[in-house]
Amino acid sequence: MRMNFVMLLIALAIATLSAYGFYAWNSGETFQLLITIGAGFLIFITFSGIIALKSAGGRGSVGNIRVLSIIFLIISIISNVIFSIISLVAPTSYIIVNGILFLIFILIGYGVINALK
Repeated sequence: MRMNFVMLLIALAIATLSAYGFYAWNSGETFQLLITIGAGFLIFITFSGIIALKSAGGRGSVGNIRVLSIIFLIISIISNVIFSIISLVAPTSYIIVNGILFLIFILIGYGVINALK
């Protein structure tokens, strides 16, 4: 598997615009910056798995990684929308939920890549 750097830059631009959308939505909230950075990071990681990966030839797992990335992109957007709707008293729940989502995404992706080697 290789990364297409033009598509990676497009994924970064889309994630940045999405993060700005969450920033504007949460204006005046206590943890506005946390939700902005968290949403941008999760959307960038999952969206880059969707559009920036390309197969290096042979038997690859790019299709499986794309499906996994689509699923986790939807889950992370729903998670960030929920945390934007509710008013956070402490950032603990946001950090734990999105941290676990990110780590599960990395764990499953690592398993998919190693299963086909």
